[in-house]
Amino acid sequence: MGRIHLGSILGTTITLDFSFLLVVAFFVVTDVQRAGMRYALLWIPVLFLSVLLHELAHAGTIGAFGFGPSQIVLEGIGGVTINQRKARPWQDLIISAAGPVSSFLLAWGIEALFAATPGLRRDPFFSALLPFLARANIWWGVLNLLPVLPLDGYGVVRNFLRMILSERTAFVIAIWISMLAGAALIVLALLNRYFLGALLLLWFVRSSFLQWQLFRGYRRPDD
Repeated sequence: MGRIHLGSILGTTITLDFSFLLVVAFFVVTDVQRAGMRYALLWIPVLFLSVLLHELAHAGTIGAFGFGPSQIVLEGIGGVTINQRKARPWQDLIISAAGPVSSFLLAWGIEALFAATPGLRRDPFFSALLPFLARANIWWGVLNLLPVLPLDGYGVVRNFLRMILSERTAFVIAIWISMLAGAALIVLALLNRYFLGALLLLWFVRSSFLQWQLFRGYRRPDD
């Protein structure tokens, strides 16, 4: 309920959650006064393509490692790629990093194409869309590299630690990095009067704290 199946690519299903549409609508509405309706509507393809291609990079890397197709859900502020796998830490690290790397590569590819194709620069639609899409993917890649749960940077940090430490120790260190880094970024966002970013980061930190509380309340049978 509240989801639309958009299709599948090589067995990986793509689903659109209603919450993603609400986020897209929020960005459009809040940008109308600054940019006008015609340019504010560019948020629709920019957000959809940026998030979808980011998640497809995760799914493609998972498939390349032989773990089969995944389920992509576009929801809330981004998306999630679901795959029930038993991967090694180094594989999970690469899978986590694949998303931000794909965002940077997409931005680079768009900028190279735009610079090499005069026709695109003369077209009013593409001259507005492509630079916007490139900038959005740079920011999307940077955001996802932050070591804060549930962003990809957290997955990179935790899976790197899993390569050299036990699962429990890796989690403890990674979740504390997530909470401390998130708190520092909240302060930075508030100092720069970026209140929406601070609110988003606060939600991330809260998620990290809840994960920590669950961990503390968990007791193994042999404890």
